Amino acid sequence: MIELTKAVTVDGRTELVDSLIATSEAVNLIDAKNMSIVDSIMNKGLGLNLTPQSYKTIWIVIDHASLEKQEQYLPLMEKWSQDGLIGKDEYAVLYDRVAMKNNRPQRYGSQTVQFGINNNTQLYVYPVENPNLLDSLRASVGLSSMADYLELLTKTTGIDAKYNPEISIEQLNTMQNEDKN
Repeated sequence: MIELTKAVTVDGRTELVDSLIATSEAVNLIDAKNMSIVDSIMNKGLGLNLTPQSYKTIWIVIDHASLEKQEQYLPLMEKWSQDGLIGKDEYAVLYDRVAMKNNRPQRYGSQTVQFGINNNTQLYVYPVENPNLLDSLRASVGLSSMADYLELLTKTTGIDAKYNPEISIEQLNTMQNEDKN
């Protein structure tokens, strides 16, 4: 069972803290340290004959990095995907994440947003550039169809995942803010 609160002693006082927030902060610190290591490696130049796992590890670190770092390394990740060093699906996920963080439509439909409306959790695929080409674009990078992706999301989250090609970013943002008011 996950402990949602834990007792922490600070300056002689014991207080309960949200352990999920503490965990999130710890993960952010680890991600920052990992990105520092990747930056150092990249600045010195990659050695020859890295293992496939090494390339994937670098991609994972970049995928969890700040938007600034994701944007910095996105062109390299595209090249690596074209060269077969990382999966095209991995590049697609990073591409979509950068687009979403920049409030732009994503290309491959890999990113979702979760929010509450009337105390019901909603899970929507973030808007995409070209809904008419979505499944063919997903297939071109090795991702499943949107229908299969929605089914997987619903099964793994327990939330009815939705994709509406008619919803704009502005409309989705309005929906997200409805329950906050």
